[in-house]
Amino acid sequence: MADYQLLAEAISKKGLAPYGFRYSEELSAPTTAKGKGYFGAVLDEQGRPMTELSSAFEQNGKLVSHPLLVPSLTKKEIDLLKMGGEPTPDIYQKAQDWALKRIGAKQNPFATPQDVRFPIPQ
Repeated sequence: MADYQLLAEAISKKGLAPYGFRYSEELSAPTTAKGKGYFGAVLDEQGRPMTELSSAFEQNGKLVSHPLLVPSLTKKEIDLLKMGGEPTPDIYQKAQDWALKRIGAKQNPFATPQDVRFPIPQ
């Protein structure tokens, strides 16, 4: 895993994957570069950008990866994630509902470059 981590860091420094990588369910190898997410780069408490905060749930025997930073979250919920706090059951449920809605519409649960960026709730 360390070799993949070094590769990811090197590629990130060259701007090819500025937000890092999503990993396979085995967490052994990066699978795709993370994108800008639904809000763009949200700065955490240390000033580092976060765009997705990936999570997963099981649906019909399959593991579904999805973002936790979704447009249905409140400002308070986003602030909790920015501080590095443990996501609440409501955050997980909102993120899962958002992912299932997107999957039902034959869309990727993660924001694509073509998706509109949402303003962070005030």
